[in-house]
This record gives sequence, C-alpha cells and structure tokens, in this order.
Amino acid sequence: MQKQIEEARVFGIQKFCKDLLDVADVLGSALSSVPKEAVTADNPHLQNLYTGLEMTQAQMQAVFRRHGLTQLNPIGLKFDPNEHQAVFVHHDATKEPGTVAVVSKIGYKLKDRTIRPAMVGVVERT
Repeated sequence: MQKQIEEARVFGIQKFCKDLLDVADVLGSALSSVPKEAVTADNPHLQNLYTGLEMTQAQMQAVFRRHGLTQLNPIGLKFDPNEHQAVFVHHDATKEPGTVAVVSKIGYKLKDRTIRPAMVGVVERT
C-alpha cells in the first residue's frame, strides 16, 4: 500500500517536472550562449546577470534532486534504449561501438522512471 501511494505521488508530479525541464533547458542555453571571456568586471551588468543565471540554475537543480529528479548525461556509457534516444551515429574508430559519444540534450529520471531520455549520438566504427 505504501509503495502504491509513493508511485501515485511520483506520477502526480511527473507532468509538472517535465514542464520544468523546458525551463532548465532555456537556462542552460542562456548560460552557454555567453562566452566566458565576456563575463568580466569590465562589464558588471553582464557579470551580474550571468551570476544570477548560474545561481538560478544551481537552485533549480537542487530542487530537482530534492524531489528525486536526476540528470542523465551518459557520455562514455553503453547505449541504453530505456534511458537514451539515439538521434545520430557518431563515427569514431577510437571508441567502443555502441557507446554514447555525444549528448545533444540531457535526459532526466524521476526516481526510477525515465521522463525524458537523453538525446545522444552513438559510436559506430567506420
């Protein structure tokens, strides 16, 4: 009975969590669009904005973890169709075939349930 209650609670917040992932993606894109060398004391407005975005992203990830939402960033791991979605093939003779070489979009799990698979490029030897 207790397990069913917990599963119902997790399922209940799943859609909300999925919606928040879009916000997390936008924050990540905003941060990665600013070159690190542009964030200097010479430009205090940009520096403050960038710092605020970093703090917001860190706080959001902490809230995610507190509620059991964890990132899937499987670079170097064996491709797992339960957690990853192959979106392209990456040709590399130096890496093990079937492993993840590139992550184009971070995936997420809510407790043990994948709510968004990581979008990945999988190694294939040429």
